[in-house]
Amino acid sequence: MKYSHPVINSPKWYWALGLGAIVSLPVQAMDAVSPLPEELFFSEVPVVLSATRLKQSLPDSPASVTVIDRKMIEASGAIELVDLLRLVPGFQIGYYTGSKFTVSSHGNADRFARDMQVLIDGRSIYDPAFGGITWSDQELDMDDIQRIEVIRGPNASTHGSNSFAGVINIITWHPAEQPAVRVKTLVGDGGRRQIYNRFAGIEGDLAYRIALKYDENDGFENRHDNSDTRWVSIRSDYQVNSRDALLFELGKSGGTREDGFSSDSEQPFRATEDDHAFQQLRWTRSLSPGNEFYIQLYHNYQQIDDDFSDTQALVALGFNDISLGYGFESQRYDVEFQHTFQLNSAQRLVWGLGARQDKAKGIWTFSQNDWLTRNQTRAFGNLEWRLNENLLLNLGGMYEKFEQKDGFFSPMAALNLKLNEMNTLRLRATSAYRMPTLWEDFSDQSVVQTGSRTPIFDTYVNRTNLKPEKIESFELSYLGNFPEVGLTVDAKLFHEEIKDMIAEIKDLSMPYSASIAPLVPILMGGGIDPAGFLPFEYINNGSLNINGFEVGLGWKPSNRDMLHISYGFANAYGRQFKKVNPVEYRRLNERVPTQTISLLGSHKFDNGIKVSTAYYYVDDIDWAGDGDYIDINRRWDVKLSKQFELERADGEISLILQNIGPNNNYQDFHAENVWANRIFLEASLNWH
Repeated sequence: MKYSHPVINSPKWYWALGLGAIVSLPVQAMDAVSPLPEELFFSEVPVVLSATRLKQSLPDSPASVTVIDRKMIEASGAIELVDLLRLVPGFQIGYYTGSKFTVSSHGNADRFARDMQVLIDGRSIYDPAFGGITWSDQELDMDDIQRIEVIRGPNASTHGSNSFAGVINIITWHPAEQPAVRVKTLVGDGGRRQIYNRFAGIEGDLAYRIALKYDENDGFENRHDNSDTRWVSIRSDYQVNSRDALLFELGKSGGTREDGFSSDSEQPFRATEDDHAFQQLRWTRSLSPGNEFYIQLYHNYQQIDDDFSDTQALVALGFNDISLGYGFESQRYDVEFQHTFQLNSAQRLVWGLGARQDKAKGIWTFSQNDWLTRNQTRAFGNLEWRLNENLLLNLGGMYEKFEQKDGFFSPMAALNLKLNEMNTLRLRATSAYRMPTLWEDFSDQSVVQTGSRTPIFDTYVNRTNLKPEKIESFELSYLGNFPEVGLTVDAKLFHEEIKDMIAEIKDLSMPYSASIAPLVPILMGGGIDPAGFLPFEYINNGSLNINGFEVGLGWKPSNRDMLHISYGFANAYGRQFKKVNPVEYRRLNERVPTQTISLLGSHKFDNGIKVSTAYYYVDDIDWAGDGDYIDINRRWDVKLSKQFELERADGEISLILQNIGPNNNYQDFHAENVWANRIFLEASLNWH
């Protein structure tokens, strides 16, 4: 039985509680710890790029940003990239299978999580066909990540539509900063086997990196979800002269993904073949200090081969051999110009123009082999204006025009008040849009007779020119830095309202297909609801309000110790159509978990052994789409590692334990996805 959170329309009580927590946390922390060594007192405040495209310190940023740095990455013991995002306040991670993941901020997501923008070195990896990110297909290893900047909240003024719930900006190492040769291997439970090889070098003004990886995974114990992935990536950075620099990256991956459920005619056991590739080129020219521009081009490609025949599903109705598929191809071509310059001593500006073409096709999903295309143009700008020593104003916006859609503008305004050198308050307001995916706009899928491809009945047919979803967000946040005790505090109160939501519905007044209509009495007589043979479609309907607060604490009492704590609280209420004619609603508050918690700590002993541990907690959540209601999740990980040196090399060996503890079995996204404890051994070696 599901637990229904009470719908609370007045958020005053937890705004007061959150504000009290913001005020009290730094005071309590300062009383609890002793002064730090001098070298930590003068440590630099992190500089981020994601919030406005301007290099800004965190106190000057107009948005709440969580930075996951190398120390956190190494201490986490994470094997999947998405597990690092559990460290972000208010984030939830779902495992659709052992190799397919979804990432959400404030819930309300299905397996595709269409409202999250993700960038790797400035290249969006959002899939235009179905939305979301195919994380396992990205040509990226944890070792190559320098840091991850996560904007907690809408940021379409900087990164455009689909920067709706947040932005994840993954920044990789420059090849010149990496060892010449690195080999890493990992083995462990769940049939996990990884081999990663990297060669990085410098030839004059050219720095380059070549990386290859093989990853094998048996997935969950009680699921049909084995996978294997092979990829190669190349990056080169060429300093043409003192003013010009070129970056070039490309990658290709492929693999097999098992999927499906026992006795499920729409998702039977099967294996899909996934292919992915990208190319990226960026030219940067420095005109003068603080004045530069770049031109960037990139191309993403994805193909998923997924179709199957079922000889049993409708045999009782006289259909002995049917076929269905979810396969498709998608591409994205993007070009962008950006110019950054200093107007005067108090004002900086970044502006730019861009154009994009998204394409998708699929005989199974769009009923055609021709490309569906959607063109987009955009213009953006962000102004940083230092009004005086204590007040900083950030104004920004992006205008986007999509083919066959009305143009829209996403504004942002933020005022940062510096209470003193170490404490800052921020007031921010912004709005953003989420464009419908090509699937939501043009889906056309049918169960067909194998061979002749004669449609038996439709599963998805969309007849509506959808509007984009819209979100309005307001936040009051606090950022404190207490170097004398090694403590940073990042806290915010927020209100978000989502309008014109894109809802998946069934219209019960629609006529049945010609092949199914004569069988309706038989279905009803056999206790089968004939509505199951009516197609889904997408419409704009429903709204969702989310109020809450988030806190992130970072504590580094010494160079050997680190503690990171994040907490998110959200109260949601809203509804949308589930069926029409007659109307049936779905409540949306259960899609947003009330509380999320993560803790990460590490210590390095005198003998060089490092011990780290992570704990994650997520309240019950009802995943959208084909996800299930999942009860409270708790997970505890531990990592032990030891570095060593050889004559011409150095390395590290690590023991990673995931999901240990007394209550170590929990469900994830699907009721069938049961997590068990897992043990991994990882070893790496670097030749310089």
